[in-house]
Amino acid sequence: MTQAVTIRSATRADHAIVLRFHRDLYIRHRDDLARPDVVPMLAYRDIEATLRDDVEGLLSGRGARVLIAEREGKAVGYVTGHIENDPRRVLSRRGMVEDWFVMKSERGQGTGKLLMDALIESFRGDGCEVVESGTWAFNEHARRAHIKAGFIEIEIKFRKRL
Repeated sequence: MTQAVTIRSATRADHAIVLRFHRDLYIRHRDDLARPDVVPMLAYRDIEATLRDDVEGLLSGRGARVLIAEREGKAVGYVTGHIENDPRRVLSRRGMVEDWFVMKSERGQGTGKLLMDALIESFRGDGCEVVESGTWAFNEHARRAHIKAGFIEIEIKFRKRL
């Protein structure tokens, strides 16, 4: 019998784990999904420095949320987010999902759902009225997972290389 997945908040001690997942999402996973002509429009000049800066901000930022999924003591996925307030909006307090990634070997077992549900509960507990998330347009699996989790697709972003 497979051990259940547990979800916990990341700490500064999890820097290497979060950095590995961040790298897997923004390099390996992206490269598996994106057409080669799209990759330059998503690329950074110094991806490693960008990833390190992102993770540092995630783990030290006030209000940032980083949750890690573990199975049998091994980290198998993560989700990150933060809260934004925009008093101009009817639903002014928004939970913003930033990154959502589960290792390929773990996909299809409900781990991603557990991560997203835990993040949403965190947002709900802090008075959020809506949750917003995004994914690459070419990531059909993530689009389906969002819809299955009750999200509604409301915006499409376009880029054109010049």
